[in-house]
Amino acid sequence: MTRAHARGIRVVGGTITRYGGNGGWTAAREAVQQPVNDVTRYDGIFDAMADFDATVRDSDVPHRIRQGFDSGDHPHFNDAGLQAMADAIDLTSTLTRFFVSVSSAGRDPLGFAFEWTPASRLITTRSVLRTEGRQ
Repeated sequence: MTRAHARGIRVVGGTITRYGGNGGWTAAREAVQQPVNDVTRYDGIFDAMADFDATVRDSDVPHRIRQGFDSGDHPHFNDAGLQAMADAIDLTSTLTRFFVSVSSAGRDPLGFAFEWTPASRLITTRSVLRTEGRQ
């Protein structure tokens, strides 16, 4: 956060989405994931928050993403799911440069750096994989 703020970048925290139905899903992994989402939602450590989990979660089967957003393998999204996640980020705020931190339990942290140009309504995006102190 400190390094991002030093560069004038605000940090948007993104909750971890569900992946029930995938062979890697277990109740134990779900139990680890939810406290991480709670920190993202409620601890105020980010400049803003995008609740991807609430956006794409199936309300009838809460450990899965909505069928209409599922690419078929359960952790990855189709175009409608990706659009719903993009829509969860408030671009009407004063954010112009920001980083969305997304991660999966047991995997390297993954994030996306965005540059928003309101005049042209263009967003430049790049993926950032952070491992062992390098970015």
